Amino acid sequence: MTADLEPGEEALLAQAFESKRSLFDLLSTVRTRRVGLGYRMETGEEEAFTWSSGQAVVQPAGPLRHVSEAEPVPLSEVEEALLCWAAVGRNGIALADVPVQGALAGMLSRVGRTVPSSSNDLSVDLFVINDEGVWLYRPPDDDVQPVEIAGPADYHKVLTWYREGRRQVSDRRPDVGWPAAPPGTRNVNALGAGQYNLNRPGSTWLLPVGDVGLEWFNQLLTSYEWSGFYLMDPDSNEPAGCAEWIRPGFLEVGFPVPVFDELALLLHMGQVGCIVQNIRLASEALGLGAWTTGSYADDLVLGAYPELAQGLGFSFLTRDAATNPSATSTCVGLAGVKEPVMVPSPRFPDAASAVRYVRELRYQQGGSLAPPEGPATSPYQPAVMEEVLHHPRAQVSDWAEEAAIATVEYLVAKHGCCPAYVNPVRAKLSVQVHHVDASFYRAFGVGNGEPYALTPAILEHFGTWHPGMPDPAADGTS
Repeated sequence: MTADLEPGEEALLAQAFESKRSLFDLLSTVRTRRVGLGYRMETGEEEAFTWSSGQAVVQPAGPLRHVSEAEPVPLSEVEEALLCWAAVGRNGIALADVPVQGALAGMLSRVGRTVPSSSNDLSVDLFVINDEGVWLYRPPDDDVQPVEIAGPADYHKVLTWYREGRRQVSDRRPDVGWPAAPPGTRNVNALGAGQYNLNRPGSTWLLPVGDVGLEWFNQLLTSYEWSGFYLMDPDSNEPAGCAEWIRPGFLEVGFPVPVFDELALLLHMGQVGCIVQNIRLASEALGLGAWTTGSYADDLVLGAYPELAQGLGFSFLTRDAATNPSATSTCVGLAGVKEPVMVPSPRFPDAASAVRYVRELRYQQGGSLAPPEGPATSPYQPAVMEEVLHHPRAQVSDWAEEAAIATVEYLVAKHGCCPAYVNPVRAKLSVQVHHVDASFYRAFGVGNGEPYALTPAILEHFGTWHPGMPDPAADGTS
């Protein structure tokens, strides 16, 4: 990796890492600031969403009427790079401090990130939506060091990974809809009542998109190999295709399929919650507004209802309503970009292909149990790592694989796909980041002097991060 940074970029990265505000100080002021430069609120006036759906939209008039007089100012490349790194960036080698006899082999990757994930499966990627379009941010996982940002000489990695780890998915902002209401009816809006400023010009919408299917399949293997739980059909209370392995020392306790599916979703949301909080704290440190939002239909945002909104263009499986247990939308992903572990799908047409893929992740290059590529690529000393790799409990047994395949085949035969009760791709919680419109908070907010919503970092943001640009907050007007 080579650093190709301008002196000004190096100084800004140093500013971010060497700021004197502590975590506890940031927590004392962090808020969801929803109004950015170029936004408007409750005007009752029609506006065309030319940047997305093209629709003419009206937000009803209300007591918080506000039209920002400032033009939108997009985040800089350095600002976005810092936010992406805080969200899901690499920070070194995962410690893997799990007993070998206690499901160490459930871990999938050796790459550490700024947020935890179940079994370190790295199942959530970050979609970056800005004025240039839609991007997938996935930092490269090669040449991993024990600690990636060990000092000033490493700051450049944040921007380098941003440049190398972004892949453009679309060259424009997505159409996520804001349907107009027919005369005499309510405005039934799948994006939620508060979403008028979502996806605005100048904003950066950071959307975590998770492979819940990967969580599900890895937990299935982990449960069968190390926990002794097996999946049970809730309609019959009988084993879900795995009866021949139910005996002492193998599978012993039944677990209803809907509860197991919910567990996978909860593990996913735990990771996403950490991502969202990291973005909020990073934005607070940088003096940016961070608007946390989840009151939208994420299947619509992904693209399940193109007749209403194109969304991100993900594909969905058409399921038989008679066998779909909870009317669940089932996303098969975006080809070549984000393809979940689910059956059937173009990537995984059958149970065996999905189960074996997940089983092998931990043993292939970059996996938690792959042979180290050098002394710096393992959390353990060489002799210890060698002993770990050759321990029998560091392997997923053939019988566990066979039982898992049989369970998946059972669920696909009954419900048409697996996972059956949850959507294998979710994007329910996200953060939109923008430059704060100080005039809104000065007009409506309270405080001693400046409104308490406006921290020194916000008021000084343009002078620090955009020197030479006019400062919208400098004289109390925007």
